[in-house]
Order: sequence, then C-alpha cells, then structure tokens
Amino acid sequence: MAKPSDTHIRIGVMSSFTAEPLTPHLRKYFKEKNLGEAQILFAPFNQIHQTCYAINSAFAEIPDILIILWRLEDLIDQSHTTEIAEKTIDDLLSAFSYLREHFKGSIIINQATQPWLLDRDLASIDQQSIITKDNKNLQQFANQKIGEINQILSLDIDSLMMKIGIDKAHDNRKWYLYRQPWSEAFWAVIGRQIGRLITAQKRSSKKCIVLDADNTLWGGVIGEDGLGGIAIGNDFPGNAYRDFQKRLLSLQQKGILLAMASKNNPEDVFEVFDKHDAMILKRDHFVGFEIHWQFKAVSIQNIAKKLNIGIDSIVFIDDNPKEIAEVQSLHPEVTCILVPEEIISLPGIFDGSDLFDTLKITNEDRHRTDLIRSEDIRKHAEVSMTAEEFLLFLKLEVNVFKAEEKHLGRITQLINKTNQFNLTTIRRTHDEVKILSQSPGILLLGMTLKDRFGDYGLVGVAILHLQKDMAKLDTFLMSCRALGRGAEEEFLKQVIKLSSSSAIVGQYNPTSKNQLAKDFLISQGFIYDETHNTWTLSVF
Repeated sequence: MAKPSDTHIRIGVMSSFTAEPLTPHLRKYFKEKNLGEAQILFAPFNQIHQTCYAINSAFAEIPDILIILWRLEDLIDQSHTTEIAEKTIDDLLSAFSYLREHFKGSIIINQATQPWLLDRDLASIDQQSIITKDNKNLQQFANQKIGEINQILSLDIDSLMMKIGIDKAHDNRKWYLYRQPWSEAFWAVIGRQIGRLITAQKRSSKKCIVLDADNTLWGGVIGEDGLGGIAIGNDFPGNAYRDFQKRLLSLQQKGILLAMASKNNPEDVFEVFDKHDAMILKRDHFVGFEIHWQFKAVSIQNIAKKLNIGIDSIVFIDDNPKEIAEVQSLHPEVTCILVPEEIISLPGIFDGSDLFDTLKITNEDRHRTDLIRSEDIRKHAEVSMTAEEFLLFLKLEVNVFKAEEKHLGRITQLINKTNQFNLTTIRRTHDEVKILSQSPGILLLGMTLKDRFGDYGLVGVAILHLQKDMAKLDTFLMSCRALGRGAEEEFLKQVIKLSSSSAIVGQYNPTSKNQLAKDFLISQGFIYDETHNTWTLSVF
C-alpha cells in the first residue's frame, strides 16, 4: 500500500448514495492548502458492506484513505421494527470493524444523521413526537456503536447541517434524479470538513495567538476610559468581548499559547487583568507580554524568539487595519485577523477555521502554558551560573522507552510538528505510527524529560529499522524546548543501547529549519557517506 504524501494521495469513497459531487470540493481544498494532487476513487454504488469485506477488489488502486458516507434512511425502512433496524445497523458496524482491522490507512466515517424523510412532514404536529423519538433513538444507537470502533476519524454531518440549515443542505431534485441527497453548497461544506480531517493528521496547527488589548480583548481604550469605562461584562458589547475571551481560554486549554502585543502602558493593561472582575483571561493564561510603544512587528518577532517557535506559527489579532498591514508587510508568514466592525461577530471569528485543527489533545497540550512558564524560571536561573553548574543544578532525568499505545497520540503530534531538531522531517498519521509500533524489526522509542523545575513530558521520538548488527535511524527528533541542556546526547546514548546494534545509520533531509539536527550528527561523530547520502556512527 502506498503511503500518503503531500504530493499525491489516493482517497477512496464508499457511500449509500451518489457521492461523486464531493470530488471538486475536496480537490479544491487540497489545492488551496498546497497539499498536492488528490486522486479520488469511488466504490460501486451503495455497496458499503461488500466493499468493507473486499477492499482490494472494490477499487482500481488501493486507497491511502477511506471515506464512508452513509445514512440511516438508505438502510432502514420506516416500517421496520426497532429490532430489525438495530440488527441492520449492527451488520453495518460489523463491516466497519472488519474494515478497520484489515485496512491499514486512515478511515473517515460520518456519524449517523437525523433521517430526511421525503414521504413525511417532520414538522407535522400529529407525527413529530413519534418520528423524532424513533429516529433519534436509532441515531444514538448507531453513533454509540461507531464510537466503539478504535482509530477512526468521525465526521459530524448533523452539526454541519445545523450550521447551513436542513432545507439548504438537501436537494430533492437531485435525490429523485440521481440518488444524490445534498445541495452543491452542502457538498462544499462536507468537502472542506473532510479536507480538514485529512490535513490535521499530518500538519500541525498554529501554535500561538498574539492579541492586541484595547478594542480586542475588551471594548474601549484603558488608558483613556479607565477601568470602569471599558466594555467587558454581561451587557453588550462587553458580553461579546467576554465570550471571545471564553473562546480564547478554550483554545489555551487545548495547548494554543496566548501572548499580547499592545501599544500601551503596562500598568494600565495589568490593572485590567488584576482588578476587573469580568475578565475571563488572567495573566497566568499568557506566556508573554509585549506592552510598549514599539512596532508590533517587532513585538511578534520577540514573542516568537522567546517561545522558540517559527513566526509562521503565529496568529495575530488586532482592531487596527494599519497594525495588521504593518505586520503583514514585515512578516507575511504571520496569519493576521482584523477584529470585525460588528463586535457581535468577534466570538465566532475562528468558526470554520482550520488554524487550530488537531485530532487529539495530549497531556502536554493541556499543560503547555505551565511548561513555558517553567522554562522562564530555568532561564532566569541559568543567567547566574556557568553551563556546567547549571546542568548539575537542573538534575535532568532522561527516560527512553519502547512506545506503547498510550504514547502514540503525542508521538504522532511530535512527528508532525517538530521542525528544528528533526533529522528527516518525515510526517506520519496516527495510523501509520500505530502500524510501525506493531511491525517486526521496528523499534519505536519515546523520550520523557524531567528536571528540578518540572516535567517536560514526552519530548523525543526515535524510530529505528533493525537490520542484523545495524540500526537505520528513520526518525530522530526532539521538541525545541528540551534542547541545549545535554538531553539530546543522553537521548542518543539510550537509543543506541536499546537498539543493541554495532552501527547506527541515519539520514539527514535538509529543510530551511533543521540545520541544528545536522550539526548534532557531526558533533556526535557520525561520518557522512556522500555516495549513499547517509550518516554512520560506529558503536564500540
């Protein structure tokens, strides 16, 4: 089976209805995101069961990713008893489970949707309660069963339909003519959502939101209006700013860092955080403050440097078009968002956005702000000591281990987001990582790190192909926040020991960001073979 890549990917679609209208919208998303060419293949019409059990013969080429689109009303007649309906759903879910066990790529399955019944009026006062109750019970039954299947990506079509509207989502004419139930507008929504699910497997989200203060986190100008004059609270427009802060807090709790770039007096801004009882966000929710009268482009650069992240990982939000234009001019890599004129739209400015898409929230994500704060404490301690004294003071504890199922989410995340200390920058989906973890001759290792200031969490990954007395280093990476204190050297030592090999052969794939990884190979005594483009370390 070919591995998915950003240049060419095969997507197989099986459905209980005509689903070919998905093609242009999914391809459009791939093109917009520079994801390369998507080859979209369709299984025979309304043969989901058969395709699940015979995937190799259903498509001209074996897909890298499978999408399953189905509806309750295509499987179950309204005359069916509950027992027959549940048996039908069980049969379908058994086919899904079989497919999951035998197909190694990613699988996207939509959750069961509320049935669309053309022969009945769902708004009828004499049928509504009965129809709604029966259908919702079946829908809940099906979705519970789908949730029990491991390692599938769930597509919530009902929520998408609620957003666009049921009548706008359906197309009666196309259904009767082509057995195709949805409007072109709704296919566009579905195509984008599926594209986001596919992309999130291999591309990391933005890492940091840099926020203005006045007329962004609250209404008004604190330096002019004073603490009692700014708008933040339960009445409009303060409630819109408050809900925006709730949205930001939700993102922060998922691992997105918050920072501030404000042209202001620091004491005025901090007074709002410390004394205004309507504030949702507190000082501790932020990893950095650039509050002064310098250019905001400089502030953003300082924040990126402090956090040791790429400037392209930053989203900047400001109410002033001139500030937005300045940052876009000097840092075109930064994603800039202008606060909408209609403040009622502010809480929803991220709706439908793929900026922060992630498939799994790890423990490290939830504590990312605390980890950054611990790093600040380390840096302050480092200033007054020599390098040797500081390393002894830290009391680093490096632990390298064979990865288990519980580690795979974080390992996949590191594989797809680590750029600087990453030998090959090979990106992999969770399913691909799981396959590697179960493959003979493959050693998948994780590395955790602790010191006297706290736990860094899982910050290193190594993947080795064991070949007789040699180990091929497929992947060797560490999170940038764990670098520079000797942990990378200890990581390599323990990897060598666990490999039980007499030689480690690595490959360095240069990017614009990973020169650090090459320097590490040289510093550790790896010898470069230009003929084979490999780096070898003999172990004695």
